[in-house]
Amino acid sequence: MIKRFTAWFKGLSPGVQGMLIMIPLLLIGILLNWGRIWEGIVKGFSFFNR
Repeated sequence: MIKRFTAWFKGLSPGVQGMLIMIPLLLIGILLNWGRIWEGIVKGFSFFNR
């Protein structure tokens, strides 16, 4: 199964390979900084409640 996956992955274009690698890294970054992201969202919506 791993051999099939690596063969499939190598058959993709370099742009798609990069995107598939960056998506999990982006999700990990969001999870690690969720407190700061949520704080920014709350501050953004509090601007409209003035």
